[in-house]
Amino acid sequence: MTSPLPLLQIETLVAGHGRLDVLNDVSLALAPGELACVLGPPGAGKTTLLMAIAGLVRAKRGSIRFANEEIRRKRPSDILARGIAYVPQNRLLFSNLSVRENLLAGVWREPDRARIEADVTRLFERFPSLKAQATQSAGKLSSGERQRLAIARALMSRPSLLLLDEPSSGLAAPDVDDVFALLAELNSEGTAVVFAEKTTREALRIARHVYVLEQGRITFGGEAKHFGAAGFAQPA
Repeated sequence: MTSPLPLLQIETLVAGHGRLDVLNDVSLALAPGELACVLGPPGAGKTTLLMAIAGLVRAKRGSIRFANEEIRRKRPSDILARGIAYVPQNRLLFSNLSVRENLLAGVWREPDRARIEADVTRLFERFPSLKAQATQSAGKLSSGERQRLAIARALMSRPSLLLLDEPSSGLAAPDVDDVFALLAELNSEGTAVVFAEKTTREALRIARHVYVLEQGRITFGGEAKHFGAAGFAQPA
């Protein structure tokens, strides 16, 4: 039986900022419906990798294929339209805009107003605490609610691949648990998820595949259950 084509396939990718190459010959593949984590210490290149996939960092060489289409030279808006949504570590919400207005900012190019309203309704049903604060400015939300809003805004574009940079950053333990439960739930509904983290404990609770980045290179790639056997510490 023929294996399905990868949803995302990266080959010998070199990317960075200006003349600085942060990623060096990075290769990985993500199956449709996959849930994967990119682990690595600060400065390893995790953010650069996610931003390169989303088109926000220049990929100098190599290949990034999504749904069997080369996207390395595509604009971020075109990559978003093809089904890849990115949630940055700092969330980048519009603090002076309301919760609802931040959701709408996620689909500012979408002309179908009925679809937009249907998606707002759907996401408010998923996030009742955000619905209760729909007219509240995003800047007044707690850290956990800001992360939920950032994820909800990304979901407005109906992505088939969701990228998240350290989604647990700055969150209290209960919010971390809620966010990782949400990622697992979204994945069970068919959305492929790739998230970056610098610690293993929470990440390996839900990730099925793990990639380890060190100094811009992949030093481990495989199923999470083999992570410890490769010499890396298992979560407590």
